[in-house]
Amino acid sequence: MQDSPLWSLFSDLRFGRPRTQGGRTCFVAEGRILVEDLLAWGRAGRVEVAAVVAEAGHADAVQPLLPAGAELLTATRAELEALAGFPFHRGLMAAARVPEPPPLADLPRARRLLVLPALSDAENLGQLLRTAAALGLDGALLGPGPDPFSRRAIRVSMGAAWKLPLWRAEDPWAALEAWRAPGGEVVAAALAGSIPVTAWVPAARTALVLGPEGPGLAPGEVARCGRAVRIPMAEGVDSLNVAAAGAILMHRMMAP
Repeated sequence: MQDSPLWSLFSDLRFGRPRTQGGRTCFVAEGRILVEDLLAWGRAGRVEVAAVVAEAGHADAVQPLLPAGAELLTATRAELEALAGFPFHRGLMAAARVPEPPPLADLPRARRLLVLPALSDAENLGQLLRTAAALGLDGALLGPGPDPFSRRAIRVSMGAAWKLPLWRAEDPWAALEAWRAPGGEVVAAALAGSIPVTAWVPAARTALVLGPEGPGLAPGEVARCGRAVRIPMAEGVDSLNVAAAGAILMHRMMAP
């Protein structure tokens, strides 16, 4: 292992401690697919990659992929496992600086928006962001909740966190009202007072609001949305995981 202060970005990955470099918070991507994708975005100037850690046998293949300013660190598998704090078999890790979120003033530009006011689970967040990116939504508005750049969210989202515009707001409902001001429909995923998703014809500007796993949106929050949609289910099944429900509703929202 080389002597570099950047090694600290990869230590004890099991723990969600803040990781900083040059005064900026960083996140870590693991595995060849995610790392190569992150490096491509780094070469395009979309993400600032600080360092890549590779097993010695992978270093020659990684070197040509490095963005400007990224440092390549090499180690044995045993050294990587000691550093990360768990058995590590993926061969590659990369640390990059968390992008600055877009300003809330730009939120009205989004025509198809996913809104997560109070999601509580990082894996659900990652799955929803991955689906939103795959279907071509214009971004997501996130309230207080799990960090989209946490290890679990990054792994599940497959890089959607650095591809999809993510607006952050302490009061997402106020931000949503600003989004709605130029005209647009805010739709809640809820049962009470809802129409089936098959009857839903999304407006040209639509924001889909999903509540946390379990309780969902409160009645007052549903009322603030203006419309509610539900997914009809077979007898004996009362609910879907929020990520699964969100995927169905986002697909409907993006239908031509």
